[in-house]
Amino acid sequence: MPEPQRRGASNASVLVVDDENEIRELLARWLSGGGYAVQTAANADEAVQRVRLDAPAVALCDVRMPGRDGHWLAGTIRQTAPETAVIMATGVDNPGSAVGLPPGVIDYLTKPFGRERLRDSVSRGIEWHNAARDSRRWRATLEGEVDRKCERLTTAMASLSIEDDAALDGLLSLVTRADRDAYAHAYRVAALAASVGCAMMLDEEDMILLERAALLHDVGKLVMPDAVLRKPAPLTAEERDLIRRHPQIASDLIAGVPYLAGAAELVRDAQERVDGLGYPNGTPAGDVALGARIIAVADAFDAMTWTRVFRDAVSPRQALGELERCAGTQFDAAVVAIFTRVVQV
Repeated sequence: MPEPQRRGASNASVLVVDDENEIRELLARWLSGGGYAVQTAANADEAVQRVRLDAPAVALCDVRMPGRDGHWLAGTIRQTAPETAVIMATGVDNPGSAVGLPPGVIDYLTKPFGRERLRDSVSRGIEWHNAARDSRRWRATLEGEVDRKCERLTTAMASLSIEDDAALDGLLSLVTRADRDAYAHAYRVAALAASVGCAMMLDEEDMILLERAALLHDVGKLVMPDAVLRKPAPLTAEERDLIRRHPQIASDLIAGVPYLAGAAELVRDAQERVDGLGYPNGTPAGDVALGARIIAVADAFDAMTWTRVFRDAVSPRQALGELERCAGTQFDAAVVAIFTRVVQV
């Protein structure tokens, strides 16, 4: 009577890598009996060839093999086939399992291990592989939507002759027609930033660039997928990475418009932080223009004091308290001090 297949095991591919024939054949039989499609390799080089030809869902790699060892193989598989889950098989006297899992390795099996332990580990590997594959597909879907929206926005900007502030307002009105909250947010941030700029005695040219950049600081968000931008739950790592591209996207878009090009750098750097943990480039805010640091504070204040899809608004006094708490780490402390005096709540 054939053994029942485990859920998710049907034809999932597993590569067994071991230099000992008997062990390799035993593991292959155990996995084949559980419904897996099994390939084998006697060494790391042979395994890499098989992975490059047809990447498996799971690779079970012995640590100690003649020539290149299992840890080298695990690293190579991670680079060659990032959706392949790697499981290491190690002897009892091998210290590797005691120091944590290397990147890309989801489990260690300590020899000798039984059939059920093997199948449980491979089953988790299949789940990891499926999640990684789904994540890649979701990321590709999101990036495709960003590319399409970027193309449409570029076309829309090219269709306008932007040579004065009235044309700039027309552009902003056009690109935010499906999101009037974005239009209002842009003008509130610009007004706050201008007030702080005046208090900090910026010259006329810097004030002009500050106001233009403040109006356009979120243009890159307009090409972000709605599923990410309006998600009421925490973002995944892939979604966060995508969102963190929006300042660079906006900067690139406006850099090609002569009337706006001078504001591109401020737009790019408006999400950087004093401690260097901002984005898109992780540049310490002390190394970016003062205008970008002003926009960062004005944007944060307005975002906190207006309701968003993922959270309620807080009072202006609470928002100022948060700015002061983050002064010197996220925000420029001198800008926060001036902003607090200007707002006067």
